[in-house]
Amino acid sequence: MTGLRLLLALLLAGVATSVLAQEPLRGVALVIGETDYAQLADLGNPERDARAMDELLGDLGFDVSRVLDGDADELREEIAEFVEDAADADVALVYYSGHGVELGGQNYLVPTDTDLTTPASAGQSLVPVDALLAELAKTVPVTIVLLDACRTDAFPAGQVIELPGGAALPVGGPGLEAVKGPTPVGRADVPADSLGMVIGFAASPGQPALDGDPGGNSPYAAALVKHFAAGGYSLADLMTMVSEEVYLKTRAQQLPWVNSSLRRVLQFGTPVEEAGGDAAQIRDGRRQLLLTIASAPEATRRYVEAVASTEGVPLDALYGMLKVLGVDAADPAQLEAQLKAGAERLKTLMESRTGATISDVELKRLSDLADEAEAEGAIDVALGFREQASARADALELTVDENEANLRADRLQIGATYAEHAITAELNFDYARSAEMWRKAIGQVEGWDETLTAGYSNNLGVVLMERGEHETGTATLEESAQALEASLAVFETSDPVNWARAQSNLGNVLHKLGDRENDPSRYLQAAEAHRAALEILTRETRPADWATAQMNLGNALARIGEHEQGTETLEAAIEAFRLALEIRTRAAAPLDWAAANDNLGSALSSLAARTGDPDLFAEGVAAFRNTLEVRSREAAPLPWALTQRNLGLALKTYGVMTGDLGLLREGAAAYRAALDVFTPESSPDNFAQTSAILGFALMEIAQLDPTREGLEEARQRFADANAVYGPLSADDDAYFRGRIAEIDTLLGN
Repeated sequence: MTGLRLLLALLLAGVATSVLAQEPLRGVALVIGETDYAQLADLGNPERDARAMDELLGDLGFDVSRVLDGDADELREEIAEFVEDAADADVALVYYSGHGVELGGQNYLVPTDTDLTTPASAGQSLVPVDALLAELAKTVPVTIVLLDACRTDAFPAGQVIELPGGAALPVGGPGLEAVKGPTPVGRADVPADSLGMVIGFAASPGQPALDGDPGGNSPYAAALVKHFAAGGYSLADLMTMVSEEVYLKTRAQQLPWVNSSLRRVLQFGTPVEEAGGDAAQIRDGRRQLLLTIASAPEATRRYVEAVASTEGVPLDALYGMLKVLGVDAADPAQLEAQLKAGAERLKTLMESRTGATISDVELKRLSDLADEAEAEGAIDVALGFREQASARADALELTVDENEANLRADRLQIGATYAEHAITAELNFDYARSAEMWRKAIGQVEGWDETLTAGYSNNLGVVLMERGEHETGTATLEESAQALEASLAVFETSDPVNWARAQSNLGNVLHKLGDRENDPSRYLQAAEAHRAALEILTRETRPADWATAQMNLGNALARIGEHEQGTETLEAAIEAFRLALEIRTRAAAPLDWAAANDNLGSALSSLAARTGDPDLFAEGVAAFRNTLEVRSREAAPLPWALTQRNLGLALKTYGVMTGDLGLLREGAAAYRAALDVFTPESSPDNFAQTSAILGFALMEIAQLDPTREGLEEARQRFADANAVYGPLSADDDAYFRGRIAEIDTLLGN
């Protein structure tokens, strides 16, 4: 390579042009792949990684030198020649794939002939990274070092290495030290603010990097090949995309790390990728997703990872949903709930997709593109391809062959196209569009395939349930129930498992109708549907579905129990939650375990209040505390606050029942914790409700331990509640003013 194709722009904000930004710059690269080790475990992919990086960097215009399976002498010789060659270069890049080790805070490359005979021989074999960085910093304005090392615990247990001139050091675990590297000295013709060094690590400090699938590349090398040549991005953005790509492909097991001292924006000026076309849309959608992930708060990332693990769905798709919802959504509770529901639905849709045969070439092309975009998490891009496919299906519908055999096939492929569009729209949380497409899909297959019609009707029912939950009336929920009942009529004789799942869906819709209408009969119908599902979804054959059905049944029974005078139904609800927890363990499904404990705590508290049994309150408090061990404020602030409020209510009632001042104070503390999240701006109703019940708790405390401070806080809490409720209701305003007046009397105001 001549290096003329490498155009690097070092751009400083406010500077329109410069000699450095106008002239082609020279880049040199050293690529090392160490696979075949004499005394250490061989690595499968470094040779392929090195060849792939050689080709990539050559295409970008670097003059590339490559070393494969170099011993210590060869590595040192090649490095010395590279440093000499880089003396008149503008950018030097080193990529290393192989074993690496950290000793005494320094990183070392491990040649293939590393000699473990003695600690001294082992130390003499290693090649120090810091020495390489220091040499390049003397002459090269910009140095980029990419270390795809520390893939395993390469050295035997107890291995000790004696570095030349130093003490013998034990080899620790995998991972490299996150060094920053020296500051480049530079040259007279290069401004000081154009100097810099970038060091990229394949994994976070102290963490191992995965070797990748046999016959492929390491996750880090694959991500570099996929994104490093992207045009129009700064080097910082490229490295961010590489890091997040590795994070997704390894299901959060590995997150690369970058240290950079660059003060200007470094860009590769000559893209080697196609700028337009369908593939570019998917590629660019993926890159937008990766940059979005990088901006997500750490707590959000942990929540997404937990949901993906619990539901067994790809991180890519889940982050695609997060991008649709907005990382900085105004209502975190809605984001968390929608993301969890979306993951559960995605799991179901992944299992139920039929893979229908599509014979029309254009439909097949668009469908494949949409599938690829979804796999890349570019759900918005996928929706565009689905829209095109549906438009093509609309056109085909006008020209279908009237021959009955062909007509059936045509109807089914058109229906499948609309169905895939409906799925992608649902993943975009566009329930109205999804419902429209499910109706069109049903219209195509109805009369041609009874089972498909039932499946599409079930999916329509679920989408309408989700849509109806965000509306105030009941019409959409009623339509949802009708669609589900239509699917039940077919599944009852042809597909018992899907019949049972449709029963569960119907039970959930009826439960929501009960909430909307405040109609206990709906809860009775919901419980009946869930019991019917449990006749098919047994613990022995489908334990996960069985546990979900038990949870749903428990929720319905708890609602019924709230409207009854006895204890039998509440006791049945508690039993259902306990059964669900036998499958939904903390280890297997932590988020579901937390939710089940939360529901169990509420049911136990309701039963305790009805029976006056303090032991039941103690059990309820323990269940809420279990929930809070998993449901953290950082990862799920609104659900955490709701659980804190539930805990506060249980502790307060328990304390009143037993006259235990300590329990009352614990309850007040839980309410205060909830109010750290519930603010008048973000959640006014929850803020007002929690403020009011905290005021009541403080008044109970004042009965046992009256203090001016406690009464003044109670007064303020009632005033906070009235600030929200008072303008909405004259009765509420009068009530809270009355409570405040009582406190003023006690205070002598």
